[in-house]
Amino acid sequence: MDNKERQTMREHIVYLANQLEITRRANQQQIVFIKRILDPEDLGHAVSNECRQIAYTLLINSSHQERDSWQHQENN
Repeated sequence: MDNKERQTMREHIVYLANQLEITRRANQQQIVFIKRILDPEDLGHAVSNECRQIAYTLLINSSHQERDSWQHQENN
């Protein structure tokens, strides 16, 4: 591998790391919002039970996906 290829690889790694961080922050913001919807002392009082059930399902699915990704990383 020559220096040009190494530089290209580094640029791709930096780009992907930045995109991963952007996605991670967006996911964290979504989780915070969903938790606020579930909290009756916060936004929860303003949404219907149906909305809270959907928010709860999204939160649970998110935690399951995160756990599954950790387990997948440990197995590799």
